[in-house]
Amino acid sequence: MILNETQILERLLDPDPERRIIITPLIYPEEQFGPTSIDLRLGTDFKVLRRSNLTHLDLVSAPERLTKDMNKYMTTVKVNPTEPFVLHPGEFALASTLEYISIPLDLAARLEGRSTWGRLGLQIHATAGFVDPGFRGALTFELSNVSTVPIQLYPGVRISQLCFFQSVETHLPYNKKKLTKYSGKLSTAASAFFRDPEYARIREAQEKLSYQY
Repeated sequence: MILNETQILERLLDPDPERRIIITPLIYPEEQFGPTSIDLRLGTDFKVLRRSNLTHLDLVSAPERLTKDMNKYMTTVKVNPTEPFVLHPGEFALASTLEYISIPLDLAARLEGRSTWGRLGLQIHATAGFVDPGFRGALTFELSNVSTVPIQLYPGVRISQLCFFQSVETHLPYNKKKLTKYSGKLSTAASAFFRDPEYARIREAQEKLSYQY
């Protein structure tokens, strides 16, 4: 079941911290509520892919090496509220919500783009639109411009909407998962794929093979 605007508001005001949805700051609630969602705003920091002499990322390198390589091809850009961040055609950038989000254990959420921006060619996420119960922090946008003209994006503008789904209360909230990588982040977070255990297993297998030869 998807929550409507009344149910979302009730959860935002719920005195029980175990049931309460937290979305802060809510600057203009009357502008942000929809029939079954609440609009979220763009934050002030971006991570931008830049051209470099790296031919590729070796996904099974040591985490320390991967962190250094990723820093070479991503740069952080801070934008003032009155200045635009320009996303050019074909470009990709990471950003985050202005709001801090906390989801109770009996709800899941979906982060979606607003149709106003979709009609201009802005995509706000690639594949990662699902928000687990127990998530806390700022949500990350994976911004792509699929149009043929640059798009100006100002911090504080409503580019997305968050909808909520009732579920049976989880016993494995996102912030308690063993492999949680992005819980509690308050700004734009780059990919931490190299912390997934699969890559450690691949490195170990490669090392064993190298000893055999």
